[in-house]
Amino acid sequence: MKKEIKPFQLAEKSIKKNLILATKLDDKVNIMTLGWKTIGTLWSKPVWIVAVKPSRFTYDMINKSKDFTLHLFSKERSDVVDLSGMASGRNTDKIKELGLTLKKSNKVNTPLIEEAEISYECRIIHTAESGNNAEHRLYFGHILAAYAEEGLLN
Repeated sequence: MKKEIKPFQLAEKSIKKNLILATKLDDKVNIMTLGWKTIGTLWSKPVWIVAVKPSRFTYDMINKSKDFTLHLFSKERSDVVDLSGMASGRNTDKIKELGLTLKKSNKVNTPLIEEAEISYECRIIHTAESGNNAEHRLYFGHILAAYAEEGLLN
């Protein structure tokens, strides 16, 4: 069972691993493996800063949706990280392929993924371009809610 946690409560565990970013546009939910991210504060608000390359299917979706959810999966679900990093949402329904369960979020339009150990609901409050070295857009997502499996809190 999941409990609501403070935004930075399990940040050290979350920052060290690949996270799964989910976004929703209309009725389509897409997930991608996220390697480039950090957590911090912006304008006194807790934020996840995530980098998405313009060539990714997620890029157009996240630009239009204005929110996202982030998810950390256990080692036993490494298949989620693998498939989400290799397959494109343009031609693969990764949620269906992986047998994941979507759950309505409390604060944003993008759903949560039930099987994740830790999840964050984020609303985009700022974007910036990463520069010439690595063409990505940085999304600053205000962490509106965070949840973790009870077993991680002991």
